Amino acid sequence: MQLDPNVWGTVFPELRAADGSAQSRPVVGFRVNRIHFIGNRRSLALTGLGPRTYFWEPGRNIAVCCGQLGAFGKPVHEAPAAGCGCGLYACHDLGEFDWVSRVQSVQRAARLQWNSRFSIPDDEFILTAVVGSGTVRIHQRGWRAQFARIVAFSDEMPERATVGFFGRAKVRGHRVISEATVQALVDKYQVPVVPLKELPDVMRAAGDFVEGM
Repeated sequence: MQLDPNVWGTVFPELRAADGSAQSRPVVGFRVNRIHFIGNRRSLALTGLGPRTYFWEPGRNIAVCCGQLGAFGKPVHEAPAAGCGCGLYACHDLGEFDWVSRVQSVQRAARLQWNSRFSIPDDEFILTAVVGSGTVRIHQRGWRAQFARIVAFSDEMPERATVGFFGRAKVRGHRVISEATVQALVDKYQVPVVPLKELPDVMRAAGDFVEGM
């Protein structure tokens, strides 16, 4: 399938190439981001979950390897490189994220029982739909891309319900973020925030899922 750059070129500028060149659609995937409100103005920012992570910006994000540096403090290779963990990540399947609801449940219980005695992190997570382009390395559970762009969010987080055919987790969603946070996401990233069941259709309009994984 081809993505028409005349239609999508303003949304995904990296799709615009020289005339006559073939263009394939970007790959789509799911990821979870951590929400931060920074400073006195409570400016919204999104990061990943690991110790080495990115601040995700509106529009195209560019992967940079945070590992060993070469001459003049520059990365030794462009991300995503073979044999390295660099790149902008996403997962193929929602079933990878049922752990998030368990983490949030533990945090809520901890606040109720221990908030007066211990400091409990006030983490908010958001399910994010992204498209990857440029160099994309496909793995069993997801992919790593050179470029990635947020195309939508869900105001619900998946939780495992049952396991269906072929061992795939069936998931259902429950609401995890407030209306104020929804509006802050829309204002900054200019993409829709939708219920979990609508998210795959929004993603299919922007790119293709990896088949057969």
